[in-house]
Amino acid sequence: MTKISGAMAKVHGDDVIEYFVFTALWVLNSSHLIGDQRYVQLKSIPPDALRKPASLDELRHALPMPDDILQTYVKRLLDKGLAEEVSGRLVVPTAVFTQPDMLKGTSELYESVVQMVTSMRTAGFSFGD
Repeated sequence: MTKISGAMAKVHGDDVIEYFVFTALWVLNSSHLIGDQRYVQLKSIPPDALRKPASLDELRHALPMPDDILQTYVKRLLDKGLAEEVSGRLVVPTAVFTQPDMLKGTSELYESVVQMVTSMRTAGFSFGD
């Protein structure tokens, strides 16, 4: 799993904690869209209007870590333009997911996950299918 996380961490300057904070935030923004057939494909990115901004408390709940560390990483994401503040809440805008480095990292991550799942199925694991 570290290898998989490392592929996307490249997008975040090889900072895995930044990657985890970023990932937790975009998951909070879009988890209500799980099952929506319009967004099941890897590159079918939901528009900003459908993203649900998350509070810092929701992010704290999703990522239990010392508050000063979490706030440092949130500020870093905001400063880098990887997140925005909307009415006191946090959101990862759609445009972030269309950046070339992000698309490359996402594709690498997707390929790694597919390989892992294929290997696990070959070893006898079932995923409810």
